[in-house]
Amino acid sequence: MLGTVAVFAFAQDPPAPIPAPPAKEPAQEIKPAPVAAPTGAQARFYAEQFRRLRGEIDELKGAHAVQQQQTDKLKTQVNNLRDENRKLNRLLDGNFAKADEVKALQVALKEMDANRLKDRAIVQKALGALGKLIQKVAQQKAAPVEPAARVVAKNFKFNTHKVETGEFLGTIIIAYNRAYKEEGLGTVTQSQVLKANPGLNPNRLLVGQKIKIPLPGEIK
Repeated sequence: MLGTVAVFAFAQDPPAPIPAPPAKEPAQEIKPAPVAAPTGAQARFYAEQFRRLRGEIDELKGAHAVQQQQTDKLKTQVNNLRDENRKLNRLLDGNFAKADEVKALQVALKEMDANRLKDRAIVQKALGALGKLIQKVAQQKAAPVEPAARVVAKNFKFNTHKVETGEFLGTIIIAYNRAYKEEGLGTVTQSQVLKANPGLNPNRLLVGQKIKIPLPGEIK
């Protein structure tokens, strides 16, 4: 019996061999896909975006510089204020007013204000009186001034002058006085000429108007 078992044991098939693991394939190198060069429109777009970004960066730099300057300026002002505050505190500590001095100052201010109101009332009263006086004078009618009667000369020797364009009484008298001086006769005045010409308006001569120019010494 034992021999049979042993023969049976050796008659069995040998165990199947363990399969070897599959061989790994070599890793393939992944190469990036080539990037196409930008076209003309794309290049202009990118260039414009770059310029815009660069401009914004420059603006930010400038704003930062301005902000830094303002910050430095504020720091300086704060330091100055601190110094002034210290000086003021030292001054107040050394010159602090007493209660009596403050009260006296208040009384003086009230007195000044009362005098100001009093002076204001006086000025307003004087202005009111002046206004009434001006109104009273304005309501009065000025008395008419009658022109002084012109003295009319009679029985005198004279030269007759006919007014031409552009002549004035003053220039006419000057011309005749020049002629009278050359003859050694003296001169005449405008008053004497007006006496020799009753009704003559010296400020309004008419072309062709005849004027009597008296000889020197004929009219006083």
